[in-house]
Amino acid sequence: MPRCPSHAARATASEAPNPSARASHSPRPTRIAAALLGGLLAAWQPAALAQSTTPAAERAQPTQERRAYDIPSGPLGEALARFARESGALLAATPEQVQGRTSPGAHGTFGTQAALDALLAGTGLQAVPNAQGQFVLREVSGGAAGPTPIALGIVTVIGEQAYSDTTSTVSAEDIAARAPRDTREALQNETGVAVGGGGATVAQKIYVREIEDTLLTVTLDGVPQGGNIFHHQGRVLIEPELLKRIELDKGGTVSSVSPGGLAGSVRMTTKDAADLLRPGQSFGTMLSGGASSNDGWRGGLTVYGAPGGGLDFLVHGKRTRTDDYEDGRGHTQRNSGSTQDTQLAKLSYELTPGHKLFASYQWLEDEGVRFLRPHMPGIVNGPATPQKLEQQTVTAGYRFAGGNGLPQAELSFFSDETTNKRTNTTAVFGKPIGYRYGERIDATGVNLTLNSKLGAANLRYGLNHHRRDLEAINPAKKGMNGNSGKEESDVTGLFAEGSIPLGSMFLFGLGGRYDWYSYEDNHDQDFDSSGFSPNASLTLQATDALSFRLGASRTVRGAGLKEAFMIDNGPGPLIYRNVGSLKGETANNVELGFNYAQGPWSFKGSVFRMTIDDYINLVYRAGPPATATRENVGKVRSHGYELGGGWSNGTARVGLSVADAKPELNGFELGDGDFSLGTTLGRTWLVSTGYTFAGWNLDLGWNVRHVESVSYRPSNAATDVRKDGYTVHDVYANWQPWGKDRVRLTLGVRNLFDKFFYDQATYGAQVPNGPILGYAEPGRDVRLDLSWKF
Repeated sequence: MPRCPSHAARATASEAPNPSARASHSPRPTRIAAALLGGLLAAWQPAALAQSTTPAAERAQPTQERRAYDIPSGPLGEALARFARESGALLAATPEQVQGRTSPGAHGTFGTQAALDALLAGTGLQAVPNAQGQFVLREVSGGAAGPTPIALGIVTVIGEQAYSDTTSTVSAEDIAARAPRDTREALQNETGVAVGGGGATVAQKIYVREIEDTLLTVTLDGVPQGGNIFHHQGRVLIEPELLKRIELDKGGTVSSVSPGGLAGSVRMTTKDAADLLRPGQSFGTMLSGGASSNDGWRGGLTVYGAPGGGLDFLVHGKRTRTDDYEDGRGHTQRNSGSTQDTQLAKLSYELTPGHKLFASYQWLEDEGVRFLRPHMPGIVNGPATPQKLEQQTVTAGYRFAGGNGLPQAELSFFSDETTNKRTNTTAVFGKPIGYRYGERIDATGVNLTLNSKLGAANLRYGLNHHRRDLEAINPAKKGMNGNSGKEESDVTGLFAEGSIPLGSMFLFGLGGRYDWYSYEDNHDQDFDSSGFSPNASLTLQATDALSFRLGASRTVRGAGLKEAFMIDNGPGPLIYRNVGSLKGETANNVELGFNYAQGPWSFKGSVFRMTIDDYINLVYRAGPPATATRENVGKVRSHGYELGGGWSNGTARVGLSVADAKPELNGFELGDGDFSLGTTLGRTWLVSTGYTFAGWNLDLGWNVRHVESVSYRPSNAATDVRKDGYTVHDVYANWQPWGKDRVRLTLGVRNLFDKFFYDQATYGAQVPNGPILGYAEPGRDVRLDLSWKF
């Protein structure tokens, strides 16, 4: 089937589309919910305090930030669950360890280890950090000088995060140590992840296993982020400084994350006041700033506090200014600079112990003169154009800690608005010089998540309702051929998930969600559908150190919003129109992996396979007559592997990983023109080394990224296309002269040897082996960053 590789659009999927009518003949939500929860409950064995299996080997070591706790005495399992939720720590335990034990509680300001010691006092247990980033509970035998390990059998995890063995985590400590300034820098050391677009922030796109982020669920504090605004620019802008963590599910994702993540998820969580307050503080301030030689500066102010009475707050503002940077050959990359402003405000109030109200507001604006297609500086008809991308997110909700037989609960409401505006400096897209236009996507919704105890086990379940409205700003083609210049979509879903011990060596994970989709496009066509998305995993705990896991998932998404730009723009006078038979996509992911962690050593590996049936794309046929449609164009297939390992003795460390994937559409390898789907990259190696001088509070690090050259043949090519390989080195020194709680000074050098290269995830050639159109990567960049808390 013909397709237009230069105009791939975002799509969603379903099982049973009905494009002819708004009314759905899907089963009633309550009936599906009963079936879904009933199936899980029937199979459940109340034997585990479980939310997920052992986390990924890459997970950072537990942090020891001090914060205030007021956890009452009571059942040990409830006390540990509340601690995990408030601290963000992950605790590995067996059901037998917590069953029947009582915690004395924890009251005061503690580091993570000290808080656990208080919670476990008198229980005969001790929490010991391991190489996987967990605290493992171990028995303390009477009179012994230290903890005595027991046969753990099935180890399950207490913690607030929803994750699986495929989850990678970038922790707050990782972010602080490297002082990244954008999406590319925050994620560039993650196995199987690439960010293209060069040093121009707005041009950056995330690729997970070589699949673009448009096919992933992306959330910030649980709020789905943006949408597919414009295929020539990225859709995920982040301010890394105040992130508590970034979690990535590669391939399938857990049911509770949100609907429709065909190829995984990216979940970002921001910090609260308690994450920044020093011991004994009620109010605090943090100044942060930095300068780079290539070429820019940033400065920010954060004020936070917990004045008492159950109230805490955080207010943050920051400006980042970048000028046009130079590549490794000393050439200036024109129109790559911008001014980015961010604001974050968070407030929470504890009504009574265990009952909390919370609200937050985030605003981000990125403004600058960019090429009309922001990630393509090399195109001839791409004039410099003033552009502004703005995002505002508001959330409010209620959180209940649970107890007395009632489930833990979190109810949140959100509103997210993303706008993209530009002013023509030449006549283009059928719009004259000086014409101001753009796109807007509004998202609103509600999320409810509950955790119930079944014996010693936890069941996580809930619902989501999300609505998105898309419209063209100052449209020029509204009314043409029935084009309304706007679209809307809704999805409502129920989910449940948990883990079931099978004997002493196996853990069976089971989850699922049922979603109802509704979509009205810009030509007043209605598409209703529904579908079940199950996931399951089986973990074999071969030894205390070694586990194997087989996981499988199926994800459906109903046909949804087009790329926002295409509502008022298209090939010539045409506007892309959904075919009446449009149906959704269905993804199937299967993965087999292992985890090993013993003493200073850790290893992790996996092989995976993914398919997406009925992939949706934009198709232009030259005719005559010419047509522009959006339709199901075929099957996406991908397979690959990831392998990594590391050694750390607490002072010195070294890590090595390698990853590769082979994505195809209808048998052809993906090319740079497959916007909103993916691209082909070479095998990627990551090496990291570091050394900590504890007495000086100094940490040194060296990261190397080596990408092999790759040749491939996309669907529009008569010969192979080649992408050159490259090796890039980054080094940093992180110094905290007064310990962890006051001043942090980071000196970094990115692209140490001033290498000239194009990242393989950056858009490259207009035609196979044609001219390079994307941004070259920045050359050597010497950075100095400072944060000061007082």
